[in-house]
Amino acid sequence: MTARRFEGRGVIVTGAAQGIGRAIAEAFLAEGARVAAVDRDSEGLARLDAEAIVTDLGEPGAAADAVADAERRLGRIHVLVNNAAVMPDGPIMDVREDTWDRAFAVNSRAVFFASQRAAQHFAEHGGGVIVNIASANAIRSESPEAVYNASKAAVVSMTQSFAHELGHLGVRVVGVAPGETLTAEELAKMSTEDRAVEREYIGRIPLRRLGRPPDQAAAVLFLASDEASFISGQTLVVDGGEMAGDWFDRSEAPPIPPDVGV
Repeated sequence: MTARRFEGRGVIVTGAAQGIGRAIAEAFLAEGARVAAVDRDSEGLARLDAEAIVTDLGEPGAAADAVADAERRLGRIHVLVNNAAVMPDGPIMDVREDTWDRAFAVNSRAVFFASQRAAQHFAEHGGGVIVNIASANAIRSESPEAVYNASKAAVVSMTQSFAHELGHLGVRVVGVAPGETLTAEELAKMSTEDRAVEREYIGRIPLRRLGRPPDQAAAVLFLASDEASFISGQTLVVDGGEMAGDWFDRSEAPPIPPDVGV
């Protein structure tokens, strides 16, 4: 029987009710972890075999409180995964202050203060790992998503800052920056026009398919594991090679396979 890397370890996953967060929580559970799943979607959390912590991480104090609640329920925490996010879009000239505030509250402020609280716990208990879910958009902007791009760029910066300042306390901090990743549920709801857009998008990806939540979860579990014990301060882009480059003449690009699931 293959050893389970997280047997008995305490793990917090925010934004765990659906999508990438749900895949991450399920992957940790499959490897023996005790998971506290944080989200404002109580129904989604009920489908996980985890400690459900229902809260809106966009509210002041909610992130640190959620980590403290997880500590009370699980005891020793070994890993925090900051995944919860909102994704506003729209032209820069149309952005409202409340849109900016909400995006940075959930995507950036919650990451900072959840990490701060978890780091205190890790420092007192011999170390731990923080995994921040950023976005490929944090490294190469996609428009019109300036607010989302900026909030995720802040996550990449925090990953570096926390890793540098807290490493001597036994705290590793790493990031995963997903490229285009869709769930089966999202695909099922897409219109014909949306599917055409996604299919065209695959033309940018050398591996010639869209990302799936388990692709991102696998990266998170590796970075959180003892196998990555000397990796800190880095953000791993998981995008099928999209950021490696593009064709000067798209007509010379390899064809998109007929069966790509879109």
